[in-house]
Order: sequence, then C-alpha cells, then structure tokens
Amino acid sequence: MNLEHPASNIFAFIHLAVPVGVKVFFAIICGGLIGLEREIKNKPAGIKTNILICLGATVYTIVSILIPGGGVGDAYRGDPGRVAAQIVTGIGFIGAGAIMQSRASIQGLTTAATIWIVAAIGVCIGAGYPVVAFVFTLTVLFTLLAINHLESKFLGRAGGHAVEIVFEDSDGETRAAINQAMAKNHIELDDFDISQSDGHYVLRVQYAKSTVTHKRFILELWSVAGIKEVRQL
Repeated sequence: MNLEHPASNIFAFIHLAVPVGVKVFFAIICGGLIGLEREIKNKPAGIKTNILICLGATVYTIVSILIPGGGVGDAYRGDPGRVAAQIVTGIGFIGAGAIMQSRASIQGLTTAATIWIVAAIGVCIGAGYPVVAFVFTLTVLFTLLAINHLESKFLGRAGGHAVEIVFEDSDGETRAAINQAMAKNHIELDDFDISQSDGHYVLRVQYAKSTVTHKRFILELWSVAGIKEVRQL
C-alpha cells in the first residue's frame, strides 16, 4: 500500500514539471527563431518543422535522463547518452530528405545542416543547458544571416545557380539578347546545355554568382522578347 501523502506527489510533480516546462519553452523559442529565418527565405524546413525537431530532441533527451533515474542519489541505472546518439542518427534521415538534386545542381545542403544543428540545440536544452542552447541559436542565426550577406557583398560568387530558359529564336536575336544579359551581369558559365523541343529552344546554364546579381539577371531575361519561360533548377 502506498502511504505517501497526496501533497508529496503534487510537490514532486511540480518539482519535475517546472524545469521540463522551461526546457520546452526554450526549445520552442530556439527552434522557432531558426525556423523563422528559413521560412522567410522560403526554404523547405520552416517554423513548424524546426520547432518540432528541436522539441523532439529535447523531449527524447529529457526522457533518456528520467528513465534510468531512480537509483541512489544522482546515480543512473543506464546511459542517457545512448538516446542522444540515436537522435544524431535519426536526424540524418530528415536532413537527407531535405537535400534535392536537379540535374547538375544540388540544393538543400544548408537546410540539412540547419536541421542537424537544431537537433543538437534540442539535446543541449534537454540536458539542462537552455541558456547555452540559446547562445548557440544566436550563433546559427548570425551564420545564416550575416555571413550570407558578407559572402554576397565581398565574395561576389556566393552560391551556385542553375537556370533553364525556354525561348523562340528564328533570327538569332533572342540568343544575342541572352548573351548580352550575361555579359552585362558578368556571368561566367560553369556549364551549359542547349536543345530543341516542340519548336522551342531550351537553354540550361549553371553559374556561381551573388543572389542579388542572380535575381537581376532573371528579371532581365523576362524582359527579352522571345523568352517563353525561365525556371530555376
């Protein structure tokens, strides 16, 4: 028969619920901040995805600490680190799903790396270091925002882009206009392919340039007579 006073059970629940609630709160904040940056950039893993990843890693880590407990003092009957190790393995499958390959272009590597670090932040929160996890969150945001801006401004070749251009060109003027747009934006092709289908020419180009220059080039292509479609691969 359990002779414990009901009040002791309530106090035990509060003693457990308060720190867990704080960890859950930090998991939502940290995952939400990184997810917001991804959402603004229209990336596959947005606010909800990053919150759930961070929250899931936090809960798994909390449970991995609670289950082996119950020994003498702070002793454990098991190894909480084993669950954290499985989180690292499991999150790899989600990260792999965020990586897509389209022809010669690979996209989603930054999103996959973000998912990986968000899970690590969740483990850090679940282990009882929410403030440290918040500092790591600010570091990730700095990396995604500030360094990307510095790359675009100073390096000029911040990222690879692949574009497919569908156009009609009976007299060669459209191709000349496309070449002019490339020269105007100082675009040097890393690779290209041109084919003809259903009376249209299909030009696929790949180059490395800043995001600002890439967007300006796309807008100039749309103003060229004869171009029917511009796709970013």
